[in-house]
Amino acid sequence: MRSLGPRMEVAVAMTILGVGAAVVTAMHLTWPEPELPAMAYSISGGEVSELEPFGITDISGGAVELTPGSEGARTVRLSNPNNVEIVVLTLEAQPGQPLDAAHNRVPGCPSAVLSVAPMAEPVTIPPAGAVDVAMVVRIAHDVPNACTDLVFPLTYSGRAART
Repeated sequence: MRSLGPRMEVAVAMTILGVGAAVVTAMHLTWPEPELPAMAYSISGGEVSELEPFGITDISGGAVELTPGSEGARTVRLSNPNNVEIVVLTLEAQPGQPLDAAHNRVPGCPSAVLSVAPMAEPVTIPPAGAVDVAMVVRIAHDVPNACTDLVFPLTYSGRAART
């Protein structure tokens, strides 16, 4: 294989590093991307279900302000795009790394200071219908000062089955 020469090798390496830095910057500026919730439907009688995943939308509006040791609620709308009734068996929310007003991660504030209780009971959703449920959000008693005025992104996931 033919060598490009020292100057050309440096130019190629700088170009590769520049493109890599642009990709890392773009990923940072768009973090956190919402993730598609993990959906699963049960299979009965050996038939594969052709159901579409149910929708999960946080309709609470703005952030809930919590003081150390307190709890609040998030209202979540579960929607059924199918033409058959489904039952949502589980719904959970996982807190992500907290963000400041400029959407930057704050390493001095762990996501573990916030917890969200899973949905207490299964919920039945009619065909092409929707149901609102409340999720209880709790903040720890011993919250570091770095957590003041931060926003915790939540990633929702759940499982459903045909009724």
